[in-house]
Amino acid sequence: MKQTRTHRRKQAGSNDILTVLLFYVLPFFILNGIIFYLFTAKPKFDITIGDTEDYKTTTATITIKSLLPIKDLTVGKDGETLTPEKTGSRTYTVPITRNGVLEVSMKNFNGMYAASFSHINILDDTAPAVDNYELDDDGIITIYLTDSQSGIDYESIYATNSDGDRVFPESQDTSSSSVQFEMDSSGLTLHASDFIGNQLQVTFTSHKDGDKEVLNNIDGTETTIRPDETAAEETM
Repeated sequence: MKQTRTHRRKQAGSNDILTVLLFYVLPFFILNGIIFYLFTAKPKFDITIGDTEDYKTTTATITIKSLLPIKDLTVGKDGETLTPEKTGSRTYTVPITRNGVLEVSMKNFNGMYAASFSHINILDDTAPAVDNYELDDDGIITIYLTDSQSGIDYESIYATNSDGDRVFPESQDTSSSSVQFEMDSSGLTLHASDFIGNQLQVTFTSHKDGDKEVLNNIDGTETTIRPDETAAEETM
């Protein structure tokens, strides 16, 4: 009989401890854990840069991953503030028309802040470039061009000589990305565009070195004119 009472007291004591753990200690930790999370949780989000079909535009998509409500969303690129459009319950999109660094910052309702950066380099905002050039003994200059994105528009290529006359290539080879012109030692300015409309203008000159005509260095004379800049010039 005595053993039975002892067993019952032990069982009652165990039940009391279990009750304290389940109804007091555990809720205390859960409640404090929730409060801690609510006050310290930072925003979580992903930035996805879409593909481009025309090399002119793309879209950045911002997907919110955190559960807490967002108080503030700021999107900027290279110092310019962009306006995101809400396209879903937790997604925003931003149209992109230039390469650069996209910065997204977000603030939760609890005041916690997070920021992330994404580099955009899939758009074509660079004109074709001169990869190499050479002058042969017959006075023909061969110019090798390169364009890694939309590609070289060979129909756009021409040159102006020192008299301001427009001249067209003697020949062109798309397999080697080269064009040939009759050299004007006083100045031959090449004009070339890519399929987006970015324009290259570069001037070649040459001088006599003994009996041989030698090309001068063109470093510093290569310029790029973008389509929007051309349009602005034509409007003025």
